[in-house]
Formats: sequence, C-alpha cells, structure tokens
Amino acid sequence: MENSTILKLLEKQRDNIFNRLKKTSISGLYKKEYTEIIEGKVFVFDDDGQLQNDLKKLSEDKSLDALLQNKLNEFLYLDSAPIILHFQNELEKVFDQIAISEKQHEIQGLFFEYDYYYHYTASIFCYGIQEYPIIDKPRYISKEFDFNKRVLSIDKGINFEPAWLDCEQLSNLNYLEIGTKVEKLFQLNSRVLLHKALDNLRLEKKLVLFDKYPISFYINEHDSEVMLLYRLT
Repeated sequence: MENSTILKLLEKQRDNIFNRLKKTSISGLYKKEYTEIIEGKVFVFDDDGQLQNDLKKLSEDKSLDALLQNKLNEFLYLDSAPIILHFQNELEKVFDQIAISEKQHEIQGLFFEYDYYYHYTASIFCYGIQEYPIIDKPRYISKEFDFNKRVLSIDKGINFEPAWLDCEQLSNLNYLEIGTKVEKLFQLNSRVLLHKALDNLRLEKKLVLFDKYPISFYINEHDSEVMLLYRLT
C-alpha cells in the first residue's frame, strides 16, 4: 500500500468523526436521551423521575452547545506545522534509541501504542522479520503476526500532548460521552500529523537506519484496534 493511500485513509477516519460531530449539539444529544427514555426505547432505573427531569432541563439549555462548537473550532484552526515538527523531533529521539540498541537491522515492524487520553506518552514496540498485515481499516491483528518476535521496547516514545487538546469540560458533562468522541477526533488527527512527520523524515533521509524492507509502522490505543500508520518499501 502506498503512503499516499495510507494518508487518505487516516484523513478519512478523522474526517468521518468530525463530520458527525459538527452535525451534533449537546442540547440535541440530551433531547435524544430524554426522548428515548420517555418513548421506552431505553430502559433506565429512574423511579423518582429525576433523570428524566434532568435530561429535559439539559435539552432546553442551549448555552452548553458552545462548549462543543468552540472545541470543534479549535480543531479547525489548529496550527499543524509546529505539531508535525514536534513529532519529527520525538521520532528522531526514538530512532536514536534504536540505533544505540544496535537492533535496527532486526526490525521490520514498529507499533506506537498509547494509553488513556491524558497519559500523553506512547510506547514503541519493535518486532523482527516476518509478514506484517496491510490494514485499511482499524482492526485487531493479534493472530496476524508473531508477538514473540519483539526485539525492542521503548517506554517513552512519542509525546502527543501538543496534538491532544484539553477536552475535560466536555468529558465532565452529566449523562453524555461526547468528550470521548472529541478526544477521539484529536487522536485521529494526531495520526495524520505523525504520518506527515514520518514522511518528512523519509524525505530528509533520516529513516535509513532501517534496512529490512518493507518496514511497517502501526498505531493503536492500548488493547484497541490497530491501524497502519506508514510504510517504507
């Protein structure tokens, strides 16, 4: 798979969630929750009717809609250039560690794995020579390659903090999980920027330490589906 195709897939995954979010409002989500309960589509324990009353009031409060719109505007006007440069610097540090380990000639697959949103630092797991899957849509791949061929682990790999904006206000809204979806938007965008950082390093001939082609770079949240990030051929 060409890197131009990988980039388009990464952008599509990001844009899909953005397009869904921009059609959403917080008051509308509360109204949906309220309507599904009173119409019996969702069953909840609400003997005293407090939940229904809360959701009804929240669905009528348009002031909260600005929280989501403001965060989407932050995404739209995010300055990508310094973040890409930050990722390039982070990647170079990772590659320096790989070079120091003298295991670069054994590596054919690199996995960037991050944890929860406010734990910004991803670990890098490097694996040896074997067949690596081509992924066009995130999926679990534990049965598609040999985990026993790990040759190197880097605990402090990539710091995502500049790309993962604070979404705490949205995460703290009662009865809604909209904050998690907005966090996902910034995470998916960071994959696009990390891909571009890798491409810049390739153009600068800073990926020549690897020589067991093809070299596959993957990314995933811990215990979640894996996506192809970049490929050297």
